[in-house]
Amino acid sequence: MIDIRKAEHEAVSWGIPLTDYMELQIRIRGTVDVFGDSTLNDAPEESWREAVADVLIEHGLIPKGNRFLQCSKFAHLFRCEGAEAHKLFSPIYCDLRFCPRCAPRQFARLLSKYEPILRAVSAERKPGFRLREITLTSVNLGGLTASQIRKFNEAVKRTLKRLMKKVKGWGAIWCDEVGFDNTNLHAHMLFWGPYISQPLLAEVWNQVSGHQVVWIKEAKGRGAGALLYLLKYVSKPPTNDPRAVGLLEVAFHKTRRIHAVGLFHNFAGNDPDNEFSEWSCCPHCGADIVKEMGAPRIEKAILEGRTFVGTKHTARRKEWVN
Repeated sequence: MIDIRKAEHEAVSWGIPLTDYMELQIRIRGTVDVFGDSTLNDAPEESWREAVADVLIEHGLIPKGNRFLQCSKFAHLFRCEGAEAHKLFSPIYCDLRFCPRCAPRQFARLLSKYEPILRAVSAERKPGFRLREITLTSVNLGGLTASQIRKFNEAVKRTLKRLMKKVKGWGAIWCDEVGFDNTNLHAHMLFWGPYISQPLLAEVWNQVSGHQVVWIKEAKGRGAGALLYLLKYVSKPPTNDPRAVGLLEVAFHKTRRIHAVGLFHNFAGNDPDNEFSEWSCCPHCGADIVKEMGAPRIEKAILEGRTFVGTKHTARRKEWVN
């Protein structure tokens, strides 16, 4: 299955358009398996995705199963409204939370969204307030359900509100996570507020949730540096087992994985944590873009001379590189 950004990078390093890069790959290989049309190289990934999709379909999530199977195979088509009417495309991603292709995109979007919030609250410099890393854990029940996740998140929220009663200006953002190859649900959190001792945190967490293990320390970084601690957990699935990935998708169906309260919620609003990416301007000339009809295979869009709408490299040499 084609990796658009990798292909773009190689085309730029060779000094040729993406179209020429694709045509050259066909000539070199004598086939189009670079596009994902052959099962020669893609069979392991295809089989893995089919196994995940089977779990989603078993649980009635047929549209999600189909999206997961078709992730990055087809393209949205765009045209810019500038004088040159540049033709563009964008892969159609599944945007499922635990898709290996889409998880890094979720990481980048969330980093861009929350970094300004961290900078804003850190700039306040309230006496005694610090940015702190907190982990709240639950007992591993050997499985994970949507109701269990909702109950856990409600306990996290109630714990914070009890600890911050009568305190103004505090905020927190947390990510629901499970351990690698297990179902141990826990929350990794960035908390902005006054000092909380670990014994007090553990006591309140136990009173509210019935769970015991907690961890707290002052965050080392600010902005993107602090967010790396939190958001690294969304950048890749916590297991390679396709059935486990499918069951995680089922458990988190219509259930948020990223949560914000207090000041963080006031800044962030109700934006969902897996919003589809939207492109608004042409990478070549900056003009507005409009979506065109159709959703062809990605390789067809490229061979039509279309440019990846997310490209950062617009100056291309036309000649081949020796």
